[in-house]
Amino acid sequence: MERKKEEFMIQEKIKRLLNGPPEYKLSDGKRREFIARLYGVTEEKKKIVHYIFSKESRRLVGAAAALSVLFIVYNYMFAALNPYVCNATGTVKIYKSARNEWVMFENGRARIGKDDIVKTFSDGGADLTIPNLYHIRMRANTEIKLALAGSRAIPKKTIYELAKGKVFTDKRHNGTREPFEICTPEAQAVALGTEFMVESIPELSRTRVSVLDGAVRVTSIKLDGLIPADTVTVEAGEKTVVNKYAAPERPVVLLEDDLRELEELYRIGEKQQVALLISTGRGRTRELLSYTPLYISAEKPSFLPAKIEQIARQFSHAVKEGSKEDHLNSIKEFEGIVNGYSNPKYDVQLLLFIGAYYEYLNEHEKAIETFSRVVSRYPHSNLASMAQCAIAVIYEDALKDRQKAKEAYGKILSDYPESPEAEEALAGLEKLLK
Repeated sequence: MERKKEEFMIQEKIKRLLNGPPEYKLSDGKRREFIARLYGVTEEKKKIVHYIFSKESRRLVGAAAALSVLFIVYNYMFAALNPYVCNATGTVKIYKSARNEWVMFENGRARIGKDDIVKTFSDGGADLTIPNLYHIRMRANTEIKLALAGSRAIPKKTIYELAKGKVFTDKRHNGTREPFEICTPEAQAVALGTEFMVESIPELSRTRVSVLDGAVRVTSIKLDGLIPADTVTVEAGEKTVVNKYAAPERPVVLLEDDLRELEELYRIGEKQQVALLISTGRGRTRELLSYTPLYISAEKPSFLPAKIEQIARQFSHAVKEGSKEDHLNSIKEFEGIVNGYSNPKYDVQLLLFIGAYYEYLNEHEKAIETFSRVVSRYPHSNLASMAQCAIAVIYEDALKDRQKAKEAYGKILSDYPESPEAEEALAGLEKLLK
């Protein structure tokens, strides 16, 4: 104990000498010896003690450390948000503008900077991404250039120039608020926090823009001020086409094939959030009309599934209370989603559910009207034949209108001969013709 106390007193005395006034300034050799004693540096390692500085030197080190931290923060906030290339398949090349050379992209990740170009070939594909900000999926035979990159601190556009090919973009809602654009020779597509696809077809001088979720503002490229630029806003579930030096076409509803392509482009392990729990065989229409549960995923919750879940709780309460008025109010809420928040990922399933809901309440005409809406609005959907079959079944079983039932069944055979409902239609017609 006495030895430890003595050692402690020696260390305190050394500290006072090391930090004492200038008149007690020690020689470099003595200072290093004291420091070695203070920090327990062995004889072999005394040569490194000159890295342990005096009080004045420590102030300089502190200032340097502060400057280093400021540099790191400055670099983080003001450096360009350059994406990296990843998930490549097949042949992918990157043009490095700083070195003026094309390099072959190998597996892993590679950062690209301003004016760099990523090019996929007939056997390739790749992703460009900044996690939590945006994700771009490139298809085969696509060439895209990073023309301008924003930063975290300075409001600046992020601009890509698509020379040819097809890209799907997910501009995250929780990402940067600065404008995000994809430009082609014919058009400028500005994302408003959304999921969308841009396709540039050089041989036709044409650009296609399709929106899966959110909205995109599409502006035509004018010819040296001689032709004015025109703008349209493409909402979820819509698409537009822009030809060179022409105004964008009026947005139209996506067909089922368009929607399927968009979903396949974006499918990065994401499950559908709203779906009818229904089989795929011949009897699925009657299964639908016997009241089909609606599946709502808890993964990656968003506004729409949350809203649907709220209405589903209202429906459960209506069932418990046996109140038709509450049921009808729930249906109006569902219809409000379809009308106010149109989204091709949910619309067909919701309309089928609404139609079945009306039939459950013996509102046969309303049910037919809703199913007809599916057929007219989404004729290429693989669920359209089921909606048409539901119309036929309601006419046959509920309204006892044999003629309209025959017409509805006949439409299935003419428009959807390969669908699961074709067999049901044949059986229905045979029964009605007896």
